[in-house]
Amino acid sequence: MRDDHDTGAATVDCVAPGTPLLVLSAAPYWREVRLQDGREGWAAKKYLEPSPTPAPASPPPTLPSDAFIEVHFIDVGHGDAIWISTHDDGLDGNDIFEGRNIVIDGGPNSSDRTNRTLAYLESRGHHGAEIDALIVTHPHDDHYPGADGIRRHFDVRRYYDPGFPKEGPEYNAFIDSMTSGSDGHAAETFLGLDAFGDLDYWGSELDAQIIYSWPGEGEDADLGSESTLENNASIVLKLEYGEHVFLFMGDAEGKDRDDDPADSARYVERRLLDEFPDDFLDATVLKLAHHGSETSSTTEFMEAVDPEIIVAMAGNRQFGGRVLPDESVFQRYCARNLETRILRTDQNDQAENLTGDAARDEDHIVIRSNGVALQVEVLEGGQPSVGGGCQ
Repeated sequence: MRDDHDTGAATVDCVAPGTPLLVLSAAPYWREVRLQDGREGWAAKKYLEPSPTPAPASPPPTLPSDAFIEVHFIDVGHGDAIWISTHDDGLDGNDIFEGRNIVIDGGPNSSDRTNRTLAYLESRGHHGAEIDALIVTHPHDDHYPGADGIRRHFDVRRYYDPGFPKEGPEYNAFIDSMTSGSDGHAAETFLGLDAFGDLDYWGSELDAQIIYSWPGEGEDADLGSESTLENNASIVLKLEYGEHVFLFMGDAEGKDRDDDPADSARYVERRLLDEFPDDFLDATVLKLAHHGSETSSTTEFMEAVDPEIIVAMAGNRQFGGRVLPDESVFQRYCARNLETRILRTDQNDQAENLTGDAARDEDHIVIRSNGVALQVEVLEGGQPSVGGGCQ
């Protein structure tokens, strides 16, 4: 046991296997416990064996005010890396408030030295902790490489992948390692839309759904070609908790860059609009598709989602002379609603000419929800900030 929920905290006691413990509180990957003789400390949740499973419980009519989920948008430079941590009530097996940990994408760096996602998670958890679900939205190299470090250093229980037929050795080697467990790190794998099933194990207090993924060869003629098609293979996830909805778009697109005006949706945005009614797509927080590129966020799609907060995950990386996010996208959201709050992981990157690994300057974003209240914490260069907006 340690005196805090941190691998760097002091050891306060050693507990033999089979010793009864009472759970006092919880933090991601950890639980505060008390021994029968009154000694207290923090222990890694992974190494605690639950008592006989309690009867399944139904969600309460209202969520407890202290039952927060956390969504961490990790600054990895140019790329996506998101960690979702659900509330843990200290009781195992009752299908509610189980303290699940889900990772969406891993950023661009696979080596342990430069993998910002790995460093961020290990600083808040511990080596070998359980990741209940690892989702790689699509096989572009600013999304999947960091997931390999998560696979190697954490206990990944389930892996989700769109099943897009990516050419080249790197991604296929990653998939082979993930699916075969050839190096001792096996995960239950779900490759392709038809294999995903439901996400009920995330906890009955929330509703998590994969609402889009690559439809398969022969069903993707309207999704572009080459890099555009790969973007439009992205897994799209909707997470609902009380009054709040989070929509994670991967790199799914809605138009070509030169389509003007940006009124009518194409590609994935078109499919989502055609499949679901507008109120289904309505979201409190929208993780902008494709790092806030002009190829996302058509007016038609924006009106359906109607977000209060938009999050752009990007870094100061050149793409044919362009740097994402595109200011035109922010302008569209602000023209529609001046109250829209804009959060981004590339704060000051361009102004300070930060590129590559230097652009990973700790502009992390954490959004917490108890189903009623929403708390936003923005770190700019490691310092708290209030974030930005249209005005």
